[in-house]
Amino acid sequence: MTVRPCGRGRTWPARWFAPGAALAALAVGGLTVLPVPLSAAPAAAAEGDRCDPAVLPSSERQADAKPTPNEVFRRLQVEQAHRIATGSGVTVAVVDSGVYDGPTSMKLLPKQSIGGLKGDIRDGHGTIVAGLIGGEHGMAPGARILPMRVYDATGADGSADQGQPLTNRGLADGLRQLAGLVDQFDIKVVNISLSIPSDPDGQVAAAVDALVARDVVVVAATGNREAETKASGTPRSDASRFPADLDNVLGVSAVGPVGTSPADYVLPNRGTDVASPTAGAVSYNANGQRCRTDTVATSWAAANVSGLVALLRQAYPDDTAQQIVARIVATTEGAGARDENGDAENVWTGGGVVQVHDALTRELASTPDGEVSRSQTEVSADAQAPPPPPKVDLFGSSRVLLLWGGLAAGSLLALAFMLRPLLRKHLHEG
Repeated sequence: MTVRPCGRGRTWPARWFAPGAALAALAVGGLTVLPVPLSAAPAAAAEGDRCDPAVLPSSERQADAKPTPNEVFRRLQVEQAHRIATGSGVTVAVVDSGVYDGPTSMKLLPKQSIGGLKGDIRDGHGTIVAGLIGGEHGMAPGARILPMRVYDATGADGSADQGQPLTNRGLADGLRQLAGLVDQFDIKVVNISLSIPSDPDGQVAAAVDALVARDVVVVAATGNREAETKASGTPRSDASRFPADLDNVLGVSAVGPVGTSPADYVLPNRGTDVASPTAGAVSYNANGQRCRTDTVATSWAAANVSGLVALLRQAYPDDTAQQIVARIVATTEGAGARDENGDAENVWTGGGVVQVHDALTRELASTPDGEVSRSQTEVSADAQAPPPPPKVDLFGSSRVLLLWGGLAAGSLLALAFMLRPLLRKHLHEG
């Protein structure tokens, strides 16, 4: 069974680590973590500001990324949205590889982890995800981040003793712990930038159910396409990835630059509800360095959407989790068609690319279970004002006589003018 984080996606343009730096395959308890493609390692100081999960707290710090221009913010209208909400007071739990607590601007709550995970962070994936959500230049800079560490990556040399991989049980354990912490930390959003191919014992689904029952929005990545495989899939095909495939989870895919096909980067997944661009956003590496994402990856896309959920939960504090999700789906860029079951027909982008400002400002009416109702104008006969009475023209008959009289006089004058030469001739001859 393949289990992987979803932040190691295709770069734009596509570049990869050299084979010696790639993650080696690791088999533990019947669960296998395969090598996953990573973005190109920094080859020069100019590339030292890129977000890279392989950058650890002990890594040499490179130059910080410049916060502007942020291409993701521009496309999703985030700067306008921040005038309305920043996610202040909203807690977002980040289920991942842990979050670095160095000199960043994130509002970090006490770290949580499943059993057996202790010591320093061995993978920077979770830090990048957290920064995209609640960093200084994140989608919801005012949000609080609650780290839930559920896995460690293997070392760059492939050794099996440098951490434990992501497993179904570990993911379920982390989600169950969060369900017990909802009231203590007022958790409103859970971000899962991870995916597993199946949930055979239903543990992950049950843990998600426990969170959703507490009015928590659960956001999950729908999965990246393998680096070496060709683009595949049809608009009706499906790649099974959990927990994004669950009906009560907001499944998020990623899109590349405008004009490119998402099929080049992500898996075709019928669990996809919405999508987000990812290349050009600003976050942090695990050494506290500010960095810029250059990959098209569903991990980063899920983080963006979790940040959007945080903004909405601040702006609409009385809305249920279902209403928040309905608002996001209903305000996408070019909302996609849906089939008879209500599933998005586009398995790469779902209902469309999210629009942050529109989601915050669009007037929508929805029921607590997330059913969006659109107002329709109904005209009732007894509600209409009576027609005004006809105007009476007091001079109507006189006006008609004057009109015809004027026409007759004009005709006589014209006739006299035409006959004038004849009359003169007649008089002269006489």
